[in-house]
Amino acid sequence: MKRLQLAAEKGDAGAQFNLGVMYDNRLDDNGHAIGGNRVEAMKWLLLAAEQGLTHAQIRLAEMYAENDTPSGDDAEACRWFLIAIKSATGAYRQRALNGYETLTRRMTAAEIAAAADRARRWEAARALEQRKSA
Repeated sequence: MKRLQLAAEKGDAGAQFNLGVMYDNRLDDNGHAIGGNRVEAMKWLLLAAEQGLTHAQIRLAEMYAENDTPSGDDAEACRWFLIAIKSATGAYRQRALNGYETLTRRMTAAEIAAAADRARRWEAARALEQRKSA
């Protein structure tokens, strides 16, 4: 766990994703239910998602969609599903599409449009960032 933490802190997207999954895991090593740590899980998943790791984007979207409080999490979930759909393939793409379709059934057209706009802005900023670093 310590090596994973160090790699995640150094910016390794795969390590960040794995650390996020571990914090989200609600089972201990013996398979017994525990509380997990949603805040830490989302922190690490967000860092990996922002680096373009598709499966982190999908898991982050799923966690936002799981939230029962109406705090704008549906819009964030929608945004990350849309971002993931653009780059995901195979089963990951289908998982993102399914999550998006399920989520948007409970959102208004305006909320969906706003989330799509935020996804486009994120993609444009990421493309600009990649061009600058090339």
